[in-house]
Amino acid sequence: MKERIIWIDNLRSIGILAVVLGHIASPLGSFIYSWHMPLFFFLAGFFIKYELSTKEFIKKDIKKLLIPYFIFSLAALIIESIKRILLNREGLDYIHELKGIFLWMDYTSLMNTYGFVLWFLPALFFGRLIVYLINKEIKSLLTQTIIVSILFYVSFFVNFILGIDNALNASLYIFLGSIFYRFYQSDDRFYILLLILMGLIYYSGVPALDIATKYYENIIINILFSISIIFILITLTKKINFKSKLMALWGSNTMLLFIIHPYTNNIGHIIAGKLFFGDWSLKLLISLIALHIVILIKQRFINKGVFRYV
Repeated sequence: MKERIIWIDNLRSIGILAVVLGHIASPLGSFIYSWHMPLFFFLAGFFIKYELSTKEFIKKDIKKLLIPYFIFSLAALIIESIKRILLNREGLDYIHELKGIFLWMDYTSLMNTYGFVLWFLPALFFGRLIVYLINKEIKSLLTQTIIVSILFYVSFFVNFILGIDNALNASLYIFLGSIFYRFYQSDDRFYILLLILMGLIYYSGVPALDIATKYYENIIINILFSISIIFILITLTKKINFKSKLMALWGSNTMLLFIIHPYTNNIGHIIAGKLFFGDWSLKLLISLIALHIVILIKQRFINKGVFRYV
């Protein structure tokens, strides 16, 4: 494996572990929420292939992001419906749920099922497309930055269909990731400055952030804090350059893990609850074991069925 792939896979595995931990009600939740989704949007900017035609770019990302979104959001709806029937719970409003899946594609429309995390996929699809088109049409980096910043700001005042407002919000992090990976990833001085900045910001406390609902406690501080954490993690993963088959496996399967972890987290919650002594750490352990089993199943049936898309 190339060095850059090793540290990126390590970074992805750290990120997905943070996602699982953040959704399992751990004491670290507020800290994790302050940077974990910006990290994945930032990483998504690394591999935008500007040399592709617009048609090729869209076709590739539809297969990689939107097809999994529709498959697993519909699967989540079916599973939630079955669960409610078996547990004698109130049924879903299927018109509302289908509108959420096919029209709104945002967190508030998907929150009634295990597909609540899937808002990330259309936001990533349209966010990457926005950054790609801006780069294609505008050559000035300063002008690109101004436009992305304006779109980010506008995202707080609109509520578009297809999760476009989430995409506008995410485009800032995707754009920064793209700029970093192309121009600054070998500049170690950048990390030192961000480490100092991180210390200054952390002194004032962890700012609350929930990108899914576009809640920022303080927009400027939130951006600086999350980007600072991201650069510290990049520094550590690049400098340590730890080679692990397990981390490589998890880092190369983050899409699958991201989609499946709400189910495994719930399994962990149920099992830990039955044991009467289970806390969040036991729930996490059970969820991680279940997720690894899912990865092994994928390895057995790679490129078959739904595994072709995750």
